[in-house]
Amino acid sequence: MSYYMKSFVFASLFYLGLGVIIGFLNGVVDMGYFGVFAHTHLNLLGFMSMIVFGIGYFILPRFNGVDLRFPSWVAIHFYLGNISLVGMISFRGMQVSTGEDIYTILFIISAALQSISIFMFIINVALTLMPQKVDPIPMKKEPAQPLPKAKPITSNKQSFDIPDESTMPNMPVDADTKVSDLVDRLPSLQKVLIDCGLMSLNMPGHIDKVRQMGITIGMAAANHSLDLDTMILKLETELKRNGFSTTKDFSASNTDASSIDSNTLIGEIIANYPKATPVFQKHFGDGCFDCPGQSYESVDMACRIHNIDPAQFLVELKEALA
Repeated sequence: MSYYMKSFVFASLFYLGLGVIIGFLNGVVDMGYFGVFAHTHLNLLGFMSMIVFGIGYFILPRFNGVDLRFPSWVAIHFYLGNISLVGMISFRGMQVSTGEDIYTILFIISAALQSISIFMFIINVALTLMPQKVDPIPMKKEPAQPLPKAKPITSNKQSFDIPDESTMPNMPVDADTKVSDLVDRLPSLQKVLIDCGLMSLNMPGHIDKVRQMGITIGMAAANHSLDLDTMILKLETELKRNGFSTTKDFSASNTDASSIDSNTLIGEIIANYPKATPVFQKHFGDGCFDCPGQSYESVDMACRIHNIDPAQFLVELKEALA
């Protein structure tokens, strides 16, 4: 949570305490219209609204797997909202006690600034949550690979050929396989995924969003309540039909951290690198291990949300995995 998001939360607690004090005084002495006005606005605009602003700025973009559209607006909103709230309460009190028109004008200006600050929140969050057009990532076109030569198998009764898996392109499929990797490697797999129940892949440009968010087969199956084993079986069948091998290479080490960068998903690191746990606990606490955001938050996004330097975090992470 950034500095100004936390500041909204702390400000809301301050206004809650102040509102309680004024509410108590209203019951002890007659503070008139000003006491009622101050008590109401400190609790509604001060406490309720500001705690919504702070938490909303922090958590709503995470649910959509994107960054806040205008992060620089948060600081402007914070100062405008607080200054105008204090102005509204102060100038209303002065206007009631003196009756002078100047305080009415200043109150109206303060109210206008408060309205502007609230609309900044509305626009910022609305644009953040709206579907965003993702520019397609240009893919390098490679010539189609011919099917591998087959080894003749003979028997007393018949002679037939089977493919030699050692010469076949390899594409193992499991729960951690990314949907975009499959479609990029063999476009016909997109239809297989759609037939399995991932109907959203029919939408133009949706595969680009899936590619950007790093959605895996396991995540897609869980989000759409699909049978993962059946999906993997159908994908493997289509791959084999097109000359691919789906045999997993268990000789490769799964502890090599050289491939981890700022775009790697938090969930992938937690799942594949147990030694990374102390680093996550140090910087993020235990929340990352239960947070649904790990399935779409990259290292860069998570670090910026928690005010941590991504480069320094990666240095510590790779040292722990070395």
